[in-house]
Amino acid sequence: MNYHDALGNLEAILTRRGVRGMLVFLNGLTPHRFTALFRFDGDTLKNAYFYDRQNPQAESCPDIPVSASYCVYVRDASCPFVTQDSLEDGRVSEHPKRKEIRAYCGVPLIGEDGRAFGSVCHFDFLPVFVSDTSVELLEAVAHLLERVERLTPQEPTLADA
Repeated sequence: MNYHDALGNLEAILTRRGVRGMLVFLNGLTPHRFTALFRFDGDTLKNAYFYDRQNPQAESCPDIPVSASYCVYVRDASCPFVTQDSLEDGRVSEHPKRKEIRAYCGVPLIGEDGRAFGSVCHFDFLPVFVSDTSVELLEAVAHLLERVERLTPQEPTLADA
């Protein structure tokens, strides 16, 4: 499936099945086991939406310190962060989860104030090749989610999830 077809499908699924439905579809476009949306709450990373390909009925994962996740790099730089194999990536050599979570691809969710309030990401226990298209689709999803949030301010937003 090409990028434009995937993006069109993601928009339609977001409308029909919501954020989790969109994450399930997005996960099917990547070899990563997990796809999730997290929000930053001070020093805590809170799970808003979660999909595990091997355990599809699981709808969430535990909250953890932001510093114990690769989302810390997304938050701190407000830009995408990718590691295809944490054991081979010197940038994460001191990261506490590098032996557990070997692959990560995440992008920030940016609020109207210009700051990252969360992340959308794929991750896996095994090394995973990350294509440029995977990063581009995550960025497009982030923009879709940011736009939806701004269009429906009377409802709970992703930043409140």
